Amino acid sequence: MEMELVGGRGRANTANKAISAALLFFWIFLLAPSPSGAEVVTAKGFSFFEPGREMIAREKALDEAKRAAIEAAMGTMIESKTVVENFEVVKDQIFSRAAGYLTGLQIIEETKTDLGTYEVTIQADVKVSVLVDDLDRFRNMIQWQQNPRISIGLEPGIDPEVIPTGTKTVNLLSDKLKKNGFKVFRHGEDGPALQMGFLVALSLDMSTRQTKYQGIELTLNEVGLTSNIYRPGDGEVVATASAVESMPGENRLQILDKGARACVDAVWKELRDKLLRLWEKELYSEREIFLVVKNVDSSAQGHEIAGVLQSDVSGILGARIIRYAEGAAEMSVRYRGWPEQLFNEMQLSYFTSRYFDSQLESMAGNKMTIRIK
Repeated sequence: MEMELVGGRGRANTANKAISAALLFFWIFLLAPSPSGAEVVTAKGFSFFEPGREMIAREKALDEAKRAAIEAAMGTMIESKTVVENFEVVKDQIFSRAAGYLTGLQIIEETKTDLGTYEVTIQADVKVSVLVDDLDRFRNMIQWQQNPRISIGLEPGIDPEVIPTGTKTVNLLSDKLKKNGFKVFRHGEDGPALQMGFLVALSLDMSTRQTKYQGIELTLNEVGLTSNIYRPGDGEVVATASAVESMPGENRLQILDKGARACVDAVWKELRDKLLRLWEKELYSEREIFLVVKNVDSSAQGHEIAGVLQSDVSGILGARIIRYAEGAAEMSVRYRGWPEQLFNEMQLSYFTSRYFDSQLESMAGNKMTIRIK
């Protein structure tokens, strides 16, 4: 059965509505699926032009036809199968890489009209399964940006007496973080997932002293909670939030539990605000990543890979070879984002189908080792 889809950035019936040379239109006609599982799509792109600028209009019309073909596949195949949050943002990411999802592209017609538009009609196979994979990856990247990733646990060497209360405190703080939109992991259980985010390590202590008040002997307890925020990998303490609560009483365990809860309430706002500021800063800050690429045939191939990374991976500001030896190219990469984000972009189906597929061997701090398959 043939289905007709219509979409675009605008619609005009006369040339009087052409107020900008950048205004583009398209109609899309979806044909039968190909045996390979791709969708065969015929799409038309339009662009208004001025005399002498027909070639510029042609390129814009061709780009719009590619976007139209992608949107046809996304609208009919992907939205019905995949729940995609922030769909418009994700769609923009896909559109910017439109050519990578099309195979067998043919220009079957191009004309200039009396309305002052240049029209290009194409036919191509849209790789729907590849689109689905990349949509999931883009969705994950957006979720990382919106939901700070936190690992939480106890500082090593904590007094065994306070470990049971410390565990309760970790759980209490984890619940608060999750209710406020943080993605929370228990420290030590999630391996590589902790490379991107922050580690909150809690230290709990209690001291007791005797004092007199109006001739009455009292036991005064001080419960202290310190939360250190670490950057995983290099272990640097990037922020600290702490609180101390004083409470009278004889039952140490009850006082410890009550004091720890009071400390969490006292430290919560400061800790949350620091985590959010740090996340925003780290997520988009420029950093140098030491990247080792294995299974590289030659130094020339290593330089070629560095060039591909710099030109086709968003966020990379520069990539250069430091050393090549024994099939491994060592690179210095200036990147705006986390190392885990970098690897995820390199795993995009669009990227792997055009350049190379890779497997992660290790990631620690700002050092990452991958192997080309």
